[in-house]
Amino acid sequence: MISLKKNHDRRIRRGHLWVFSNEIADPPVSRLEPGSTHEMRDASGEFLGMVYVNPSSLIAARILSRRRTLIDEDFFRERILSALELRKRLFPFRESFRLIFSESDLLPGLVVDKYGSVLVVQSLTAGMDALLEQVVGVLVDLLSPDAVYLRNDSPMRLLEGLQQEKRLAYGTLPDNVTIVSGALRLLVDVVEGQKTGFFLDQESNRLLMDGFTFLGARVLDLFSYTGAWGLHAAAAGAGEVTAVDTSERALGIAEANAETNGLASKFRSVREPVIDFLKKTHETWDLIVLDPPAFIKSKAHLKEGIKGYIDANRRALTKLNPGGILVTCSCSHHLDTESFEQAILAAARQSGKELRILDVRGQGPDHPFLLTMPETRYLKLIAAQAV
Repeated sequence: MISLKKNHDRRIRRGHLWVFSNEIADPPVSRLEPGSTHEMRDASGEFLGMVYVNPSSLIAARILSRRRTLIDEDFFRERILSALELRKRLFPFRESFRLIFSESDLLPGLVVDKYGSVLVVQSLTAGMDALLEQVVGVLVDLLSPDAVYLRNDSPMRLLEGLQQEKRLAYGTLPDNVTIVSGALRLLVDVVEGQKTGFFLDQESNRLLMDGFTFLGARVLDLFSYTGAWGLHAAAAGAGEVTAVDTSERALGIAEANAETNGLASKFRSVREPVIDFLKKTHETWDLIVLDPPAFIKSKAHLKEGIKGYIDANRRALTKLNPGGILVTCSCSHHLDTESFEQAILAAARQSGKELRILDVRGQGPDHPFLLTMPETRYLKLIAAQAV
């Protein structure tokens, strides 16, 4: 059993799922076994929830349940079924989506992405590592996948004192994992790709390309990864798409995706740092997508990261034709929507452009967020036209 210090239960009662090491009164945090599961109570002895713990992490405990219950296969079956039913309701015709989004699906430290018959699992915490065999067993039983692949190589594991690894946990991984994305068929790099191989959080947002792309438009896809944004624009009628990224492997997959979808004639890739490319090029475009990795890894880097967003967007805006559209994104959860909008405003002023906002969006509904945990709300998208 774990007891909290007096008056350190308020945030927990408001719905937050994290307990920090300085909030625990007993036992001493250093005596807790990494990954072990406990009942948690407030200073008066009232039950607050079932938690797993890690003395090596600043977040020393994470709540799995507000009810007194065994954390066993039945527990995971109930949680995973609930998450699956929601996704089926949201996406009755999609075979690829995020099935489990950690705290937002009340399974802290667990991410599961479904790519057709292949499941890619990330365990981010010592507590989830200890329970992973049960998780995989339930996933196999409920979904009968061809393969379950573990991508336990996230940098977040280092904060938990965990080793990084990648391995097949079940079944046989196909030579090529392909998903349907709108009207496209796209390869997913499950083993070597970023995150779990694809960015499912933008799937609903990529449909914007249908409305923002006119016949013959010139489109620039910055930080393109495997080309999903640009290829959606090409499929919507763009005359030419330029995809810019530093990863030779990702661009190779982007080119293969273009070939598979009959779009190779209007698709070109450029392997170069995005800022270097924008500095050198004299070309301009009708539609620019700027979807970078997180510029802000911690609150300590907030100001520096905001400067990065301003600079990247300023440079992109100088390459945007009059009347053109910029679709710009941030996946830094430390940057809220208002601050992101102010960064775009600063970029517009510095580039001499006036913008009008066409759309403001966030992560797709298979990546829900909890109002009680702002940490689960991370993705921001702004679509703006130069007027």
